[in-house]
Amino acid sequence: MVTQVEPISSATTSSAIEPAVFFGSVTVPATLTRAALTDKGIFLVDGDLTECRLTYRELHDSAQRVAAGLVADGVRPGDRVCLLSGTDEPLLRTLFGVWYAGAIPVLLPLPRRRGELDGFLADIGRRVEAVDARVLGVADAYAELFRDLARPERRVAAMSDLAAGGPGSAPPLPQDPQATALLQFTSGTTKSSRAVMLSHHNVLSNMAAVWHGYGVGPDEVGMTWLPLNHDMGIIGLLGCVARGNDVVVQSPEDFVASPLSWLSAISRYRVSLIGAPNFAYALAGRLLRNTQRKLDLSCLKWAVNGAEPIDVESLTAFTTAAERYGMRPTVPCPVFGLAEATLCVTMLPTDTPLAVAWVDRDALEVQGRAVPVPADAPGNRRLVACGHPIPGTRLAIRAEDGSDLPDGHVGEIYISGQCVTSGYWNDPRGTEEILVDGWLRTGDLGYMGEQGLVVCGRRKDMIILNGRNIYPEDFEAEAESVDGIRMGNTAAFYDHATDRMILVAEGRVPAGQADALARRLMDHLRRQLPVPPHEVLICPASTVPKTTSGKRQRGRCRELYQANSLPVLGRAARNASTGAQTTGSGR
Repeated sequence: MVTQVEPISSATTSSAIEPAVFFGSVTVPATLTRAALTDKGIFLVDGDLTECRLTYRELHDSAQRVAAGLVADGVRPGDRVCLLSGTDEPLLRTLFGVWYAGAIPVLLPLPRRRGELDGFLADIGRRVEAVDARVLGVADAYAELFRDLARPERRVAAMSDLAAGGPGSAPPLPQDPQATALLQFTSGTTKSSRAVMLSHHNVLSNMAAVWHGYGVGPDEVGMTWLPLNHDMGIIGLLGCVARGNDVVVQSPEDFVASPLSWLSAISRYRVSLIGAPNFAYALAGRLLRNTQRKLDLSCLKWAVNGAEPIDVESLTAFTTAAERYGMRPTVPCPVFGLAEATLCVTMLPTDTPLAVAWVDRDALEVQGRAVPVPADAPGNRRLVACGHPIPGTRLAIRAEDGSDLPDGHVGEIYISGQCVTSGYWNDPRGTEEILVDGWLRTGDLGYMGEQGLVVCGRRKDMIILNGRNIYPEDFEAEAESVDGIRMGNTAAFYDHATDRMILVAEGRVPAGQADALARRLMDHLRRQLPVPPHEVLICPASTVPKTTSGKRQRGRCRELYQANSLPVLGRAARNASTGAQTTGSGR
């Protein structure tokens, strides 16, 4: 029987789901010792679905050996162990070994592009120093690049060496649920990345609330391809381990190389629970419309959509395409969350249709009010409701002066509860910025509606233009609906130096057709938006800067624009007074 989550108001919350009751454990390593009593485990698969099976019993045994080796190297409870690797068996064995040793794992990102190597090395060095790591475990292929980070008090080791473990016995398992379990670096979309401190209780409380809310039982099968340095990747994996679920794990590199393998794995392994950002569902929808592969997606029960703004059109297209392969239309599950709240903050009840809010654009952007209008009303804005707070979490919408706003009014989203971080590691000033009188300032803007929280955008990304509060997501979503624009690869920002709104879009056309695409894109935006951008730029693939978890870095894109460093293939600009357009590559 599926457990339903009852809707709650913005000011109240249902009782917290206690990990000791729901999972039978209160620390992360204790969940693995419990799962090791079952025959369940992890299926590591590549793009061809070649499989490596790692049972929880095998993972438990190897984690004990790894822990023994770490202790022999001088690692003590509370020490930080940084891990830099793709998603593979040595990483998983080492990761749980760190927890068995009572140390704190810090998962670091691999470079997204070959040309980023110098910046990547510097960034990893800063993160390792920031958390004062006792050990840096590096994927064998990268180990020699980081030897310079070794210190008398810090070991730099190949991941295979750490995974092999050492002699002796593992220490007793940590018992304190309030001890730090994980340092989770933020995505760094609007500022430099910071290390969020998450306790065992934070992690397991969050997953207990979500798994209970969805009704995820021990016989369900999960799947993730997200990098484990991403909160949705690591926390989702831990939820499966804690519940004793079989889980299919694929590296993000294999997903990118063969996205259809994600859908094939769901079909083959009868996966019922997945989680991914919006762009993955947009991509899956296109693949399902074009593939001839025989797939059965009737096993899917929950397709969690989070980590980036949710686009109604792409999610609807995915749902429609997946229905042909047996998926029920109520499977998509939009959520709102952030690393500072462990992972998930709000969710819709199971078997709820996609909750679309149609609101008057003028009222939203000029007055900050969500006024419902019919779906076919002119000048509307389409948003997605992400449900009500999970059990044990409170949510409030507040004005700039900190006062609470009524439902239907846009303000900053504040949250409190047992999943909220105690702060950033060794960063008291940053912690003071986000924690106010027991509440977490998320930096996100939204309002409460009939079906829960509706997120409008990031406070620091919002632009005030011609008396309107403009959200970059509006420009990006509209741009990505134009044929020839790469989905998930646009960035809108305001250039304060010239007082102009700029949209950068990666194109899927030959360079000689880029100017024509830019004109077509500008025409579309002028028709669909009350305030179109001053200029649109068409660039090649891999231009728009992103975080290691794939989120757009609008601020970094603005810096590249101002430095004349964007590889512009085509452009279209409007004249503010006449609306005339000019085109031409180069700047």
